[in-house]
Amino acid sequence: MDPEKQIDIFNEQQMLQTFIESVEYRVARNRDELEAAYALVYKEYLKRGYIRPDGERLKLSIFNALPQTTTFIALMDNQLVATATVVPDSHLGLPMDKIYHEELCLLRQRSGKICEVSMLASDTEFFQNGVSMMLNAKKLFFIFNLFKIIFDYARELAKLDYFCITINPKHNLTYEYILFKDLGGGLKEYDTVNNAPALAKYLDLRSAKEECQKLNKPGLYQMFFVRRTHPENFACKAILSPADLKYFFVDKTDIFKQAASLQMAYLESCYPAYDFSKIMQSA
Repeated sequence: MDPEKQIDIFNEQQMLQTFIESVEYRVARNRDELEAAYALVYKEYLKRGYIRPDGERLKLSIFNALPQTTTFIALMDNQLVATATVVPDSHLGLPMDKIYHEELCLLRQRSGKICEVSMLASDTEFFQNGVSMMLNAKKLFFIFNLFKIIFDYARELAKLDYFCITINPKHNLTYEYILFKDLGGGLKEYDTVNNAPALAKYLDLRSAKEECQKLNKPGLYQMFFVRRTHPENFACKAILSPADLKYFFVDKTDIFKQAASLQMAYLESCYPAYDFSKIMQSA
């Protein structure tokens, strides 16, 4: 290879490594960080036509009220530049049950615990204006690092067995690269994201390491199975107080008011010390 090209590749790798090391990947720790994450999802979903405009400019659902739901964020210079949320299965089901219930039930029949990775968004303005060297491959590497912390959380802390996700089919090759398989059910329209096309995928966390070795993906293996996320990145996860529940699900949105009685009964059982009669009072 031309020495000059070798130098260019080395410099590019160094730039990428410096960039990635400057990003902090961790759980959201307070109301402000949760609100920033919900606002980023709203902004990016609106750009893509997945949602319609609303006054509060936040994208969240009743699943965000569950205590076991965990929101992850990526920060650079204290600016939130990406987010994703993990929703473990519960009596409320998963968000994607709305269109892939039968397929999820087949997965539930296997031994193991399932979760959904949802509300994945990255700040397109940040990449366009703040990081000129970020081409598509580098953006993917950035997102893979976000998936890495989610992966470690699911396997090592939450002891989950399957990731589930709905994706736009144009991203299918990316998810296949990181070992996601088709859940079944084919392509569907998802009214939660304005009837955008959706494809259901899943990842078996228990067999992922062996499969990665079998498929001879050393880079992926190094990232997901050799490196370890520092426990500090999982520390101080935001725990929703009664005031937080009221703020997000009553004052800022109508989520609790529109929820079914069985959904609210289950939520109340998750927070036995909270007085929901006060939480439900409008501002």
